[in-house]
Amino acid sequence: MTRKITIRFTSFRECPNCDGRGDDGAEWRPVECRRCKGRGKLITGVEVEDSKDGILPEDRFEFTATGEVYLLDFDEDEEIEVVKPSDEGRESG
Repeated sequence: MTRKITIRFTSFRECPNCDGRGDDGAEWRPVECRRCKGRGKLITGVEVEDSKDGILPEDRFEFTATGEVYLLDFDEDEEIEVVKPSDEGRESG
């Protein structure tokens, strides 16, 4: 049976680099903010639920402000299905 990992973003903050605009602020050449990748928000809280172990404690994973989650102490040979929120879900926080 495939193990299923569900990731939920639980808290956000406005990107300090672009002040929540999602771009560099130049009207004549709007470029996507490099820090928030154009979303205007950074992720500050993540919940990871494992179909085998339930909700994982924070010492079992690491995450970045852009939403990348790294699982710690998992067998690399084990088959895992990862369910991540959509980009729309990231904006709603």
